[in-house]
Formats: sequence, structure tokens, C-alpha cells
Amino acid sequence: MAIFGIGAHYESDVSGEFLKRKCACVGWQEEHAPPAHDILRHVRTGDIMFIKSFAPQVGLTIKAVGVVTEGKARPYQDLGSGVPVRWVWTGEERLGKLDDKWPVRSVTIYEEHHPVVHARVIELLLDKK
Repeated sequence: MAIFGIGAHYESDVSGEFLKRKCACVGWQEEHAPPAHDILRHVRTGDIMFIKSFAPQVGLTIKAVGVVTEGKARPYQDLGSGVPVRWVWTGEERLGKLDDKWPVRSVTIYEEHHPVVHARVIELLLDKK
């Protein structure tokens, strides 16, 4: 099991569409963002996905947490390529700046490795305050 963070800001915030359509998507076409699509292809059934926003001056904010229900990317009209997700928690959990040198939180999709983020995402998934 892995934990992935995914951004949902295209020209505007599409987090609501991810939640409504029960998916997490990469909005860039593959020829414009091959690494993002490569990461998406590594997402498996049972992995945990969280919708995130990240600004260096603010840090990491978690907007939703869910479980990938099918680890095979497919097209979602107007959203790009993505995987189905059962979103379990929604809200806004600001974790802020983290004391690490993991410079990928501002990219579209990445695998999260910070133990504090892991713990909080799992707590939110299991609905433990």
C-alpha cells in the first residue's frame, strides 16, 4: 500500500468534480506530463489517495482522503486520465510546512513518504480526530 497526494487545480479547483465523480485524475495530456502519467500508472487498488494543495509559504493542506478502488487509469471526460477512488473524508486539514527536503508536493501527483503526513492521512481515513 502506498499513499499518493494529487492536486486538483486545473484552471480552477476541480476537487468537487473528483469527489462527485469518485476519481482522482491527472489533467495534463500524457505528452505534456509523462512523469505524472507514469506515477498514475503505478497506483494500485487499495492505495490511499489524498487531494492536496500546496503553497511553499503555507505548506500542505489535505482536502479529501480515499481509497483507490481500481488501480488502472482510464479517461474521465473533462478531467483527464485517472483512477476510481472511494472518498471517505472531506474537509480542510492544514498540516503546514513540514521539516523535510521532499520538493515534490507542488507537483500534480506524487507518492508521499513523510511519517507525519502518513499518520494524519490514515487518521482521517479511519475518521479518528
